[in-house]
This record gives sequence, structure tokens and C-alpha cells, in this order.
Amino acid sequence: MGMAPYLDVKILLIDDDREFCSLMNDFMAANSFTVTAVHSGQEGLRELESGGHTLVLLDVFLPDINGIDVLKLIRQKSTVPVVMLSAHNEETDRIIALEVGADDYVPKTFSARELLARVRAVLRRHALPFSEAGSASGDREDDDTLCFRDLVICNRAKEVRQGGRPVSLTASEFQILYTLAREAGKVFSREDLLAVIADRNFTRFDRSIDVHISSLRHKLGDTSSSPKYIRTFRGLGYAFIR
Repeated sequence: MGMAPYLDVKILLIDDDREFCSLMNDFMAANSFTVTAVHSGQEGLRELESGGHTLVLLDVFLPDINGIDVLKLIRQKSTVPVVMLSAHNEETDRIIALEVGADDYVPKTFSARELLARVRAVLRRHALPFSEAGSASGDREDDDTLCFRDLVICNRAKEVRQGGRPVSLTASEFQILYTLAREAGKVFSREDLLAVIADRNFTRFDRSIDVHISSLRHKLGDTSSSPKYIRTFRGLGYAFIR
């Protein structure tokens, strides 16, 4: 099923490269996105406080505050989707960004079309109101609410509650948890889960899923040694415990 036009999407771009910001503004506007560009971490945080932003594009290297620290501050108050941008493609930087709560990490070797695809993928995973309802398979996923002991997973609202209290997850973490839980007992490989959360090519050495699983376990009070929800099958992947 196709996507509806992105007429209501407002992107906050936090990047000190003004030429890059100008290019991104023109390109995104041509694809029906509205872009507000600011050039420091402090400006970005102030702008985000004003509300109304659908997604944040955040550069790692800013003149005042490191982008990772900006992301930490954002995550203290908001679950707005955040895509990190970086001139470097170090695995360590990418893992740290994902652990802190980034929804994707894009090296600045990307083309504008690739970034657009990544943004669309993140928006799809968040199932924001401007996208068409329902899944590609046309099933009733949006109506599903899964209950496991003290854990309630609501796909329509993209909410998780544990013992009645909300659990704050990134879009990728939610999608992994929901995918595992809706087929509890089935073992999903890393490649299976990467295909669920990522609209990009990946390699057999990609460890992003391990990072997301680790973060999920931490937020749910789960452990790999004595799992309540997610069990590791060494060499195979992960499964949700029935």
C-alpha cells in the first residue's frame, strides 16, 4: 500500500553546515516536506521546545554541543524520531547513537535520495497519522493489542505498558518488540529483524539488532541470563517467550 503525501511533515534540521542545510531544504521541499534549519545544538533544543516537529535530522558534530549529547537531552523529554547525520561512519559512533535513542544513523556520504528514503522508513515505523492506515499485507495489525502477564503492547497507539506504567521505546525498539511478541515462540534471525526496521542494505556483521535488543531488555528489566520476555538463541537469533 502506498504512502499519502507528506504535507504535514515538519523536519527540524540541526546542522552547522549552512550550504548543506540550504540544499536539504530545497530537496525536501520538492518532496512536500517542511524544513526548519538551525545551526547549533542550543538552537535546536530551543526550536524543539516550540513543538510541532515530526522528525529531527541531527548532525553529530556541532559547534557548541556534541550531537550525541543533544540527543540525550531530547530523549529526556521527547520520543520524536531522530535521524543522526555524521561525516564519519565509525561503528562505535553508530552504536552509541542507537543506544542513546536514535532511530537511524546516516553517514554523510549519502545521496539526497537515500536520506529521503531513510526519513520515509523512520516515519513508516512510527506510523504517523499522515501515512495510510494498514500494513502492506492488508491485515489487521493496527488493531492488535498484545498482552503478556504485566506487559501490554498496543500497535495502533505504538505504546507499551508494563505493570500499568508506560515504557518509552524508540520506533525501532517498538517494532522489534511487537514483531517478536506477535509471533511469540518463533525465532527471528538478526537479518529478519533488520529487514523489519531498516530500509537499507545491511551486512552479516551488522550489530544494530543486538544494540536494540540490549536496550529493550534494559527498559523492560529483562536480562539475557534470566529472560522474562526475550530469549537469545545463540547463532540463530531472538524469540519472545510465550
